[in-house]
Amino acid sequence: MITGSLIQAYIVCKRQAWLLSRQLIGEQDSDFLSIGRLISQESYSRDKKEITIDGGKVDIVRLENGKFKLVEVKKSSKMIKSAKFQLLYYMWKMNVDYGEIRIPKEKKVIEVRMTNEVKEKLLGLISEIEDIVNKDKVPKAERKKYCKTCSFEYFCWS
Repeated sequence: MITGSLIQAYIVCKRQAWLLSRQLIGEQDSDFLSIGRLISQESYSRDKKEITIDGGKVDIVRLENGKFKLVEVKKSSKMIKSAKFQLLYYMWKMNVDYGEIRIPKEKKVIEVRMTNEVKEKLLGLISEIEDIVNKDKVPKAERKKYCKTCSFEYFCWS
């Protein structure tokens, strides 16, 4: 099953997405994950948190002017493309046309809108992910700048 988290992982690393698709979980005690959880818990405390959509969780759902807005909270803007497509997936699933990525530490709010062009890209991405995760063999490890903060670093490089 495709989830927003799987989309985010795929954009960063196909191998990570393949592993996550099999419910394999990397190291959960890293400082990077702890910081991310803390930012998510402590930011926007008045909002409804962690709504589950198809096995994934969107951080915040707001009702504004009679329409839903989905919000993802991230610790940095380093992987903004993957965060954007994660949010777009949730927006597509809930038929919402506006969302935001919020980065409290950087005091940034990035607007995300669902357009026909973006929806086509999202559906193409979902098709690519399905192709990768349906393969029996894990994709080859590729060294990337994100490896040092990945929960699967030891799995891939030990």
